[in-house]
Amino acid sequence: MFRLDIKHLAAICAALGVRRAVIAPGSRNTPLTLALTAQPGIACFPVTDERSAGFFALGMAQYSREPVALVCTSGSAVLNFAPAVVEAYYQNLPLIVITADRPSEWIDQSDGQTIRQQNIYANYIKGSFQLPTDRDREPAQAGNGVSSSAATAAFSDRIVAQAIDTALQFPRGPVHINVPLSEPLYVDMPGHTPPPRILRTLATDTLPAAETAGLFVSSWNKASKRMIVVGTGHPDEAVNSLLNAIADTTETLVIAENLSNINGPGIVSTPDLFFAALIEDEKAALRPDMLVTIGHSVVSKQLKIYLRTYQPAEHWQLQTELPYADTYRALTHIVPVKGSRLLELVLPGRGRDVGPSFVTEEKLPEVMSGATRTYRSLVSSVSGRIRTLSSAYFRRLPHCDIAVLRDLLPLVPPGWVVQLANSTPVRISQFFDTRADLRYFCNRGTSGIEGSVATAAGSALASGLPTLFISGDLSFLYDSNGLWNTNFPSNLKIVVLNNEGANIFSMIGDQQVIERCQPFFDASHSVDLEALCKAYGIEYRRLSGEPATPDPGPIHAMQSRAAATALQTFAGFLALPGAAVLEVRTDRAINVSSYKQLFKTLQ
Repeated sequence: MFRLDIKHLAAICAALGVRRAVIAPGSRNTPLTLALTAQPGIACFPVTDERSAGFFALGMAQYSREPVALVCTSGSAVLNFAPAVVEAYYQNLPLIVITADRPSEWIDQSDGQTIRQQNIYANYIKGSFQLPTDRDREPAQAGNGVSSSAATAAFSDRIVAQAIDTALQFPRGPVHINVPLSEPLYVDMPGHTPPPRILRTLATDTLPAAETAGLFVSSWNKASKRMIVVGTGHPDEAVNSLLNAIADTTETLVIAENLSNINGPGIVSTPDLFFAALIEDEKAALRPDMLVTIGHSVVSKQLKIYLRTYQPAEHWQLQTELPYADTYRALTHIVPVKGSRLLELVLPGRGRDVGPSFVTEEKLPEVMSGATRTYRSLVSSVSGRIRTLSSAYFRRLPHCDIAVLRDLLPLVPPGWVVQLANSTPVRISQFFDTRADLRYFCNRGTSGIEGSVATAAGSALASGLPTLFISGDLSFLYDSNGLWNTNFPSNLKIVVLNNEGANIFSMIGDQQVIERCQPFFDASHSVDLEALCKAYGIEYRRLSGEPATPDPGPIHAMQSRAAATALQTFAGFLALPGAAVLEVRTDRAINVSSYKQLFKTLQ
């Protein structure tokens, strides 16, 4: 491939919507670096550690929903992108992974930084593309009056455009472009050259057939008890309004965790507490005739256990980017269109807005005619009981992870983005109602703890909004290289819940079994977070005093002087002008007992 082809690669990326590129420094990828950094319209960010670079790019794509280029040199650097590629695949994020490679004749020839890179992400990629080998050629005619250089350039241009289009087509996901490059590497890009030919796949709006719409409405009308579960997703005001209307006017239980970015007074946003609190009669009474799921996965283990035990007669999967995900072992129908296209048909007056091919207005269901509202009444009764029990329990908590989030989350200013690490922080955050004035994100594609710092940093940079990342100590330490970033965003604040180890296994596992091999579960450490932050030039604070208040007053009232001081510290921390880390120390044993006692209290 000529340097012209590399220059075209950068131009095609820009033309097809790539506005950001994360580049891990190296030698073999020098031509790619030169081309991308010189390309107007693409902002380039250097990140030395490839694993952190991958998650930094993922965070950008996670917030912006735009394609982000991710570039590295050859060899093991390519494999270090793998965790982020896998996460992008299961989050359906359009990462454009561009890896430099050695010419094919040097593979397996004991040459430095040379491994088998073609199809290296085979199981976790939407498409793998190999560009022609970069070597000098004579400008001989290739037939039909086209020189071999021009033919090669046209071929490469088409492959790059196809790769980016593949990443952006539904369902979105990462693609891999492997680029063999031979020496010399440190050569400037060509000057004025003809622009590449840009191939575009234009967007279309898929509508369900009238027959599909009719079948959905018919199933909805036959069901006396319906449940809608909304998985992880981006904020969508139209869908949020629609789901609230359904929850308010029909015999439907709508469940949406904070990561769905859907909320409302009639929507259950704390499913772990809701389903853990059900008595046997209520479990049977709430069993849905029809389950509708939208979007990605959910966090709640209690919800999954419930629906796998009390399976619905029908399970309609809408707007899925990962089809045939039979999470509850009850899947019966898949409709790969926007969920609102069908759900808006079940409210009187909404069908007319979606086009003549749908069910006509006179065929729309009279949703509440003859309804007894017993299903909604039961949901309301359970929700009220949970709120009373959990509020009383939260008020009397000792200082622990749950108490910290109880007190700190309400103090996050409106308009912030909240990034949550796996495993404990995201679970605990869902003990509290979703706030409509915040946006929530977490790496729930594979639900791993790696890359969380870099992801939050990438998201904060892409959004430009004040961002709070809440992490456990292990997740933070696991990705401490995420702090090693010359473009670390000043609008990112990090709260680290530090109990010097892992809580999650003791919380969800059999304590007696875990105690037999405790060192392999608790991951104890004695890392000085202040010294770590200082090494990376990140501002550090520590929350002194106990923000928890074992007092029977209002749930968020701060009665003690220590608590008031702690909250004042947190407010000052959020107001710091640059990136900063706030460490909050908690006791592991108290965390575990408080977590388990919460669920006992609800039963």
